Amino acid sequence: MKVFAKYIKLSPVAKAIIFAFLTFYSILTLFPLIWLVYNSVKTNNDFLANPFGLPQLSKLQLKNYYDAWVTMGIQRFTINSLIISSVSVIFSLIISSMAAYAIERMIWRSSQKVLNYFLSGIMVPIQIILIPLFINFKKLNLLDSRVGLLIPTVAFALPTSIFILTGFYKTIPRELEEAALIDGCSVYKIFYKIILPLTMPAFVTIAVFNFLGAWNDLLIPLVLIQTPEKMTLPVGLLNFRGMYGAELTKMFAAVVISAIPSIIIYFVLQDKLLKGMIAGAVKG
Repeated sequence: MKVFAKYIKLSPVAKAIIFAFLTFYSILTLFPLIWLVYNSVKTNNDFLANPFGLPQLSKLQLKNYYDAWVTMGIQRFTINSLIISSVSVIFSLIISSMAAYAIERMIWRSSQKVLNYFLSGIMVPIQIILIPLFINFKKLNLLDSRVGLLIPTVAFALPTSIFILTGFYKTIPRELEEAALIDGCSVYKIFYKIILPLTMPAFVTIAVFNFLGAWNDLLIPLVLIQTPEKMTLPVGLLNFRGMYGAELTKMFAAVVISAIPSIIIYFVLQDKLLKGMIAGAVKG
């Protein structure tokens, strides 16, 4: 970046224009979230009277968060989403890392065909598989179960994960594996001791994207889950539309709670996520 930056010399006016544009863009992007947060601590009447006004400190309704968490049952949906998202990330990383290693680093006749088969999943819109998925899962008694929800969540995460990992594995020198083989390492030891540590940036990138994808997914849980106790956050929030549609500020509090894990993960892992994406782009 420093090498690139020294070839771009901007005038003070150009810098000021870019700074003003980025500031305006940041405000435009952050304002919906800020609006949501400060309206979530208003009373319903205050919000209806002045939707864009700031809340009065003497009338802050922190109870909205308590009601959303306890009365509306957000904690149950949050736990369900955490379980589904975390477990699906673990399984997608395990399966995709081993599959990508076998495809990219092992020599066998149909490896390219298998890779193309996995990558074809990227082009399949999720909407067209919902009805066949529902029918087949009903026959297999997998409807309304966490296992039934995990299977398609992991399956849809695999194509992109394998695509990213095969790109990373391709850049690892084969001399490392040959040296390890001479030292007596088995294929499994080479995979766990050498390959996996080298691809950690790609793992972080995949884990973040898969977690956010599972966390925000609405369609698959909406079709496969029917019991309220097993619903994930997006489906639970959708159901609130009828039950708590009139209590808008409590709904806002519920939406803020649902966004907190995604924001935390992004801020905690943003450096590693960026490094993984840059490393993948440079190596690819």
